[in-house]
Amino acid sequence: MMTLNCAEKDLLDRTFQWKWNIDEKLFYSENLLKIIFGSENPGTVRFRLLIDLLDKKQAEYFKKNIETSISSQDIVTCHVVFSIANVKYLVEVTIFSSNLKLVSGSMFFKRVLPSKQEEASILKTLFYKSSRLLLVCDVHNQILLINQMLVEYLGYEEYEVVGQNISAFIHDKNNVFQEYLFNCETNGTWDGELFFYHKDGSYVAFKANILHYSEPNKSSQLTIFQLNKLDFIFSDIVEFSQQKSNWDWNNKVDFFDTLNGMRALRSNQESLVVFVIDTYFHSSKNSISPRWLFDQSIPKLKGFRHIVKLGVLNDEQICGAFISSKLIKTIHRDLAEIFGLLLEENQLQLEHKIQCNIGVSIDGVDAKSNEQVLLNALQALTTSSVGFSYVNEHKVKYFNPKINIINNRKLKLESALQSCLEHDQIYVVYQPIINLKTLKIDKVEALARFNINTSVHHNIQELIELAEENDWINIIDKKVLLTAINELPTLASMLGNEHLGLSINRSMINRSKNRFTLDDTVKLIHSTGIDPSRITIELTESAVCNDNLSILDDIKHITDNDIVLAIDDFGSGYTSFTDLSVLPLNLIKINKLITDDIVKDKQKRLMVKMFTQFIHSMGGEIVIEGVEGPDVLKILVEMGVNYVQGYIFSKPLSLMEHTHTVNDINDIIDQLQLKLLVSDMKKIPTVIDFLMPKPPHVEPDDRIEMFIDMVDSSDMVMVLSNSKCVGYISQHEINAAISPYVNTNAETKHDRLTMTKRAHQIFIPVEYTCYTDYSVESLLKHFCLYPKSVMVVTGKTGIFLGAITIEQVKGHLFKMIQQ
Repeated sequence: MMTLNCAEKDLLDRTFQWKWNIDEKLFYSENLLKIIFGSENPGTVRFRLLIDLLDKKQAEYFKKNIETSISSQDIVTCHVVFSIANVKYLVEVTIFSSNLKLVSGSMFFKRVLPSKQEEASILKTLFYKSSRLLLVCDVHNQILLINQMLVEYLGYEEYEVVGQNISAFIHDKNNVFQEYLFNCETNGTWDGELFFYHKDGSYVAFKANILHYSEPNKSSQLTIFQLNKLDFIFSDIVEFSQQKSNWDWNNKVDFFDTLNGMRALRSNQESLVVFVIDTYFHSSKNSISPRWLFDQSIPKLKGFRHIVKLGVLNDEQICGAFISSKLIKTIHRDLAEIFGLLLEENQLQLEHKIQCNIGVSIDGVDAKSNEQVLLNALQALTTSSVGFSYVNEHKVKYFNPKINIINNRKLKLESALQSCLEHDQIYVVYQPIINLKTLKIDKVEALARFNINTSVHHNIQELIELAEENDWINIIDKKVLLTAINELPTLASMLGNEHLGLSINRSMINRSKNRFTLDDTVKLIHSTGIDPSRITIELTESAVCNDNLSILDDIKHITDNDIVLAIDDFGSGYTSFTDLSVLPLNLIKINKLITDDIVKDKQKRLMVKMFTQFIHSMGGEIVIEGVEGPDVLKILVEMGVNYVQGYIFSKPLSLMEHTHTVNDINDIIDQLQLKLLVSDMKKIPTVIDFLMPKPPHVEPDDRIEMFIDMVDSSDMVMVLSNSKCVGYISQHEINAAISPYVNTNAETKHDRLTMTKRAHQIFIPVEYTCYTDYSVESLLKHFCLYPKSVMVVTGKTGIFLGAITIEQVKGHLFKMIQQ
């Protein structure tokens, strides 16, 4: 066989062709084999001799690639390591022609790899200079090797520990170290938490990974310790129990006293919840490190919305109590938030997370005494391996089995919904919104539906709430918006309205990190190229009326971009009338619960009538959703409601299901004789009927040159400041302000300046205003006395709604006479 120097010279950077006769078990490669085995070699060897140049795993890998090439009939390339003349070569092997009898290919010798001696030297250096503490022990736990971290972490020099038994350096308070070693020998590895003596007598905490190494013949058995120092000083943890801690109690008696005090503070609408915790850290149950971390986090609980306390019953058991609502979902959410406060930040300090099992009992629900509520929480904890759910990543089990059933059901539904979203199994349905003046479909509301794979009974609202809780709602909202805008042209054609409007819901769960902001929604709408005035964004009353100034800014951004704003579920809170005065109002959707019994319930009829008059006086329009019965519909027509939607006309349908919607709705209108009813209602005119076509408007500081052309298409230009009318400008005012020499050769500097005059310098101030409930009779009397005046119509807050001149009055009266 060749020498080392000759091998490097003759093999490196060369490619050799080869063949393997499978039946004869011979390997052919004349040039390669003469270099390896000498010039006397005939250019062929038994295939076994070639395989002997590879280690066992490399040989198996080489054969596997040959099998792959034969079965696939494809060219296969792989890298193997040959040991030739005590030198290891990285060889790129290409297998490019294969059948069941003959395999051929090429070998390219790419580079020389470190020898076994060099490998050993490198590994020794890496071992010694590793940033973690490493120890190697023999079968008797005597220390054989240790790296340089020993001095930094424990203060010992190498010669002080080599040959010593490792147990002499471990703080084994509970005598469990031998059990750890036994588990490691049985399972091959162990992860946990170990505490070592420092040379100065203190303790140091480590995250430990122990590996058991054994030769196939068991001639050599080693235990390898890999230790990562934890980011806190164990001596501080040991002493914390003797120092003043943050615990709210340190024994059962004090715990029961605290519970009595919390009962006195809760209201009739609140629950007192007790929980007990088992912690798991590096496979150790209820070790001192998690207790120390919990103790350090207790001050954070002061930021929780309700009272929450935390303490210890004994050296191991942590328990807590908090006040929450009586709703199970709120209790579960509060529990998740509490553990987030306790662990979220501290978990970042640790490579291995603290896991918790939590047993929960609710005072007054499954227990009526201090002893019973604690006993129930402990019993739930001991049985937490079955029937549990999760808060964050921690197992939780309630003593009341009904609560566990509720939470498990929710967990299954959440999992199914998450899978549905991941696989984009969302589709959109549309429900028509009918204009009660024209009895036509003015717009449709786009709603999300889900192809969800679950046997758990559920409704759409529940899925939406789960999506909001889990921060998935933005995925749904964006999908619905883009799908609906894409399908709108087809839907408009099917429903016979080329200007068909689209109403979409935008969730406003009040957490900025989860909100797909309204500003982004506006940008998305503009990016589609659709006319923004055809889009209505629906926000819930609770989202809009929550004193959040940033939301009000976002809402103004909607209306500034000509998008319609609708407040959904209005009236569900019964507290929003004053809030409406600061909103740029467009549409109000009244909650179905308010109109359900409107036929029989006089109070509800008065409430809806009050809503309608109030919203109209503010310049808004009313949509009643959930309308199902004809009697309800007729009452709403008589009240002057603007729009309705509901099953009486159509349930929400997918795009292609709307083929017959127009005919179906027309049939319903004919059956209910709605045209006659609406016609009768139209005979009663209101001030709104007299408004001139929407005049253009300018701001007080706008220059004449900016609006001089507006009067060509309108009798007057209104001057608005913060949506309130402060004056108006007709052609007469503009002519009076402009020099007769403008645009002539005689134009002077002074003449040019007249075009830069501001609107507030030439407008006629508003003298007469009225609200929308101003009677037509009073309007006629006014113009009999002041025929040349302009009547400005406003909402109750002064928002400009329109203007009336005597010409509009005469024109409308003439139409009435003709009818």
